[in-house]
Amino acid sequence: MIEVIDSIMDFLKRFNPYILGGAIGSIIHRMRTEMSWMAFFKSVIVSIFISICMGIACKDYLMVTNENIIFAACGLSGVFSKLILDEIEQILKLASVYAKSKLGISKKNEE
Repeated sequence: MIEVIDSIMDFLKRFNPYILGGAIGSIIHRMRTEMSWMAFFKSVIVSIFISICMGIACKDYLMVTNENIIFAACGLSGVFSKLILDEIEQILKLASVYAKSKLGISKKNEE
């Protein structure tokens, strides 16, 4: 049990700036649009997830060394998290259709 708590605390220490950036981005999004409290809490969770992904991608994949740029990217991704997820969903749907057409899979073959 202590190991689990230690790993959670390590995660929070490591990604705290990204989590904070996503939460602030979600608050900014709430100020710009009208939403219920339940929708706002859902938005905060999604924004934090997207913000952590953006922070990891900037730091490890894009090799951005300036922390301020990473924090700004996390905040922006928090504001636009719903739009980002919608675009990723569209890309995956198109990739699925393309892969099925290249592999010759159709609804008739699946049955």
